[in-house]
Amino acid sequence: MKAIAIQRNKKRKVRLSWARLIGWLRPTLWAALLGGSLFVLYVGGQRLTTAPLFQVREIRWAGLHHLNETEMTARFRPIVGRNIFRVDIAQIQGELQSNSWVKQAIVRKDFPDRLSIVVTERVPAVVEVESAQGPLLRDEEGEILGQNGDLQERLPRIVHYNPASYPKGLQLASLLSRTLDKERTDPPAFLIDLADPEDMIVYFPEGVLHFGEEGFAERWQRFLEIRDDLDRRGMADREVDLRFRQKVIVKGGFMPQGAGQFGIRTWPGAKESRRGAQF
Repeated sequence: MKAIAIQRNKKRKVRLSWARLIGWLRPTLWAALLGGSLFVLYVGGQRLTTAPLFQVREIRWAGLHHLNETEMTARFRPIVGRNIFRVDIAQIQGELQSNSWVKQAIVRKDFPDRLSIVVTERVPAVVEVESAQGPLLRDEEGEILGQNGDLQERLPRIVHYNPASYPKGLQLASLLSRTLDKERTDPPAFLIDLADPEDMIVYFPEGVLHFGEEGFAERWQRFLEIRDDLDRRGMADREVDLRFRQKVIVKGGFMPQGAGQFGIRTWPGAKESRRGAQF
């Protein structure tokens, strides 16, 4: 029995010795395994970032209308030939959105060798007539898109740009443009003054309209209903106030100050007797 006990003690000691040895070696084994894994990843990463298979060979564009695809590709030409893993998408998006015509840009890596760029361009809405800076092209949010030579002739004009009244001015410009397009009248024949947010004023070759600050569609419709009658009466150079409920006040002999500088014909001199009428 004594011999059996001694043998068991020896086996127990051997097991404890192996357990202690494994316990001491475990951190070293984990460190070696981690180091080996990192080395494999490093070597693999180096091969991926230098492999000819992953060199950018093409840039595909979508959403370009005003911007020229050939010019945009030429601008980002240095990216072609670069490893696609080393291309910085955030940097490309930042460069694109620094262009005044770009509202949003989405850049995607299409492996193994192509970049796809989807651009959302800003849409020109109005031309701001500014004697100090020259005409400015603005989009529907009021962002400046161009100056002087980069203007579009068929857009409505605004004067006295005012951020507080700009959304109202854009709404009114869209309303008038739709009507004038139906009648095949050139939109630059009217001009919207944004100086007073409480009274949107529209200049026509025939005179001026006071729209107030709301209800533009209903007030415009009221004016259209009496326009032919005003023409038959020969009431040129008229001032039409649409701000009252269920009536329109018309005065003749209106002459806006300095209207000629805004691209509308020079108004005749104000008449001494101003005729008034209500509809």
